[in-house]
Amino acid sequence: MADKQQEHERKVQEHQLQYNKYQELLTDLQNQLSALSSQIQEHSVVDKTLTQIPPEKREGRKCYKMIGGVLVDKTVDEVLLILNQEQKELVKSKESLMKELEKVKQELNEWMTKNKVKIVRK
Repeated sequence: MADKQQEHERKVQEHQLQYNKYQELLTDLQNQLSALSSQIQEHSVVDKTLTQIPPEKREGRKCYKMIGGVLVDKTVDEVLLILNQEQKELVKSKESLMKELEKVKQELNEWMTKNKVKIVRK
């Protein structure tokens, strides 16, 4: 009888640990998505601001871009090209993270169903 109780307690602890791992992973992915969304928004604001400058006034105009912690002197058109490429990469990364987040949610739901885990909040 005591062995059954201990086995049950061990299983409960294992399930709790696995559930906590899933929750940590989901939180981490959501934080990464939030950071990427912020970066995309920042790139969008800078892009919008720079594209409002008429092309004839952009020529020869200096612009500074932070690259690897170093401020680099560029032209407005060079920065616009860099921003555009970075924004595309950020959007791809965000889409990839969103797919991964959905996959992990699906795995969690399947794991919960398979192990008959129910969330009890006190």
